[in-house]
Amino acid sequence: MSTKWISHTNGICWEESALMNVAGFCHGVTGRSGGVSMNGYGSLNLALHVGDNADYVRENRRRLCKTAGFSLSRLTTSQQTHGDNIVAVGLTEAGCGSASYEEALPHTDALMTNFPGIPLALFVADCVPVILYDPVHKACAVIHDGWRGTAAKLAAKTVFAMRIAYGTRPSDMLAYIGPSISWKYFEVGPATEQVFNSMGTTFSSCIIQKDTKCFIDLWAANRIMLEEAGICPEHIDVTENCVYDNEDKFFSYRRDQGITGRMAVFAKL
Repeated sequence: MSTKWISHTNGICWEESALMNVAGFCHGVTGRSGGVSMNGYGSLNLALHVGDNADYVRENRRRLCKTAGFSLSRLTTSQQTHGDNIVAVGLTEAGCGSASYEEALPHTDALMTNFPGIPLALFVADCVPVILYDPVHKACAVIHDGWRGTAAKLAAKTVFAMRIAYGTRPSDMLAYIGPSISWKYFEVGPATEQVFNSMGTTFSSCIIQKDTKCFIDLWAANRIMLEEAGICPEHIDVTENCVYDNEDKFFSYRRDQGITGRMAVFAKL
C-alpha cells in the first residue's frame, strides 16, 4: 500500500494511489501550487464557493484539466453539504458545475460514473477524499468524506451504490484515501465522540484520548468502513500526507482558520 506524488513543470501537483496508477486509472488529489489565485487562496484553489475570484478558479480548473488530459467542459462537480447523497453521472449530468457553482449538482457528496471521458471532481480542505475504482466493470467514484459523511458511512454506501448500478464486486475494487487532516489535529467535542462510539466497537477504536482531549482518526475509520464493505485490505491505499502539517503542499480549513482554498479529488475513466 502506497501513494505517489506527481509533479509537473507548470507547478501543478497531485497525490495518487500507486495501485490505481498501475491500473492506468486517471485520478488524484491536487496540491495547492500551480494556479493563479492569491492571498489565502494561493494558488491552485479549485472551488467556486469559498470567496475566491471566480475567474481565477476557472483558470485554475483549466490548467488542471489541461495537465491531467481531460475536458473542462465535461468536468462534473456538485454543491457539497456534508451529507450522504450519491449521484450517478451520465451524459445528462456531464459538465454540471464546470464553470458555475450554481449549475453544480445540488446537495451531493459522492459522484460515480461508468461513462468514459466524464471527469468527476469534488473539493476538500481537511475532509477525507476517497476514490473508488472498479477495473472490471470500468466504473469509478469520488467522495467528499468529512466526519459527518464518515459517520453516515458514505464510502460504504457508495460501494453499495456501485454494486447496484454497475454490477461492481467489492472484491474487484481499488480504493484510495487521500490527503486530509490527520487525527492529531482533528480534535472533537463530546457530541462527535458519542457519534463514533455509537457506530460500534470497530469505529470506537478510531477515537484517541490524549490528556483531556479527544481526537478522531478519519483515515482509520474510512479504511475500516471500506473493508467492512468488502474491499480487500490489500486493495486500499491510504495517504500519509496530513494537510494541516503540510502548508506548502495543501490547504487546510482548520489551520488557515476558514479562509483558504480547496484541493480537488478527481477521477476520469
